[in-house]
Amino acid sequence: MILKSYIVEQNIEILKDYQATLIYGINNGIKDEIKNSLKNKAKDSEIIIFFEEEILKDISLLYKNIVNESLFSKKKLIFIHEVTDKILHLVSESIEKENKDIKVFLFAEKLEKKSKLRNFFEKNKKLAIFPCYEDNEKTLIAYVNKELRDFKGLSGDIVNLIISNSNMNRKIIHGELVKIKDFFLTKKINKKQILDLLNVKTNTHFDEIRDNALNGEKNKINKLLSEVDILNEETFFYLNNLNYRIIKLQEIISISGNDSRRYMQTIESLKPAIFWKDKPIVMQQLDKWNLKKLYHIADKIGEIEILMKKNSYLRNDVIIKNFIIHLTNKASTSSY
Repeated sequence: MILKSYIVEQNIEILKDYQATLIYGINNGIKDEIKNSLKNKAKDSEIIIFFEEEILKDISLLYKNIVNESLFSKKKLIFIHEVTDKILHLVSESIEKENKDIKVFLFAEKLEKKSKLRNFFEKNKKLAIFPCYEDNEKTLIAYVNKELRDFKGLSGDIVNLIISNSNMNRKIIHGELVKIKDFFLTKKINKKQILDLLNVKTNTHFDEIRDNALNGEKNKINKLLSEVDILNEETFFYLNNLNYRIIKLQEIISISGNDSRRYMQTIESLKPAIFWKDKPIVMQQLDKWNLKKLYHIADKIGEIEILMKKNSYLRNDVIIKNFIIHLTNKASTSSY
C-alpha cells in the first residue's frame, strides 16, 4: 500500500495498521523524524535495530525475532537499515505469520521503480511503503510552521531565517527548532532573541574536542576534557555540532557510493563548501567511520537529546562528556 510521507508525518498512528513498512528515499531528515516518533510512541515495546548485512549473514535472525516472544516486552519494533532487494525473500518469509504486536520498519536509500522489494510492498495491502523525497522551500516552510504552530510571534521572516540558516537541511532545522522550543518556554518568540539564538556560534574548543573524538585520539581527548569547560547550558549546541558533522560524513559516503577513492572529489563538490582547513580532518574521520557506525551514533545522539529534554534534573554536561568518551572509544576500535 503506497502512502504519502506528509500524511504519515501528520499521523504516525496510521502505520499501526500495517505489519511492515518500507521507507525509502534520500531525505534522511524525514526518515529520522519518523523513526523517533515511532520510538516515542512505543514506550511499552522492545526496540531492535538491525542492518541488512547482519540479517544476510544469519538468515534465521529476522524470523527468530519476529516469531519468538521477547523476554522484555510482548511488543516489538524492529528497524532494519540500508535494505536492498537482497533482503526481499527473508522479509517475505518472516512476515507470513501475522503478529499485531510486532512491527517491522525497513529503511532504504533511493529505490528504482523496477526494485523487487519496492514492488512487493506496493502491491501488498497488508504492507505500507512511502518515499521520502528531497525537501524544497515549500515543504520546509510547512514543516517549521507545523512545529512552531503554538508559538506567538512567528513570522514569515523568522521561518525563512530558520530555513536559510540551516542550508535547507531538515536535520539541522530540527536541531534549531529544539533550541527555539527550549529557549522560548513561554511560547512567545522575540525576533531579536531568535537572531542571537540562531547565529552560528564559534566554539573552537568544542570543534577540537569533536574532531579528536571522531578520530579516536584518546590521549588528546583526556587532555581537552580536563582543560575545557563543558557548559551545562550549551549542551544542545554541542549535540547539534556533533550531529552536523555526522550528517556531513554520511553525505560524503553516500554521494561517493561508499568508494573511499572518491571521497576527496565529493568533498570538493559539496555545497556549502567545507572550509579548506577542515578537509584533511574530514578525510581522517572518513577513514575511521562507515555508514553503519555513523547511523548508530546518530541514533545515540537522538536518544541523548530525548533523555536530556525529559529529565531536567540530570547533569547534561556529564552526559556530554561521557558521550565524547564513548565516541572516542568507538573511533579508536576497528569494529563496532
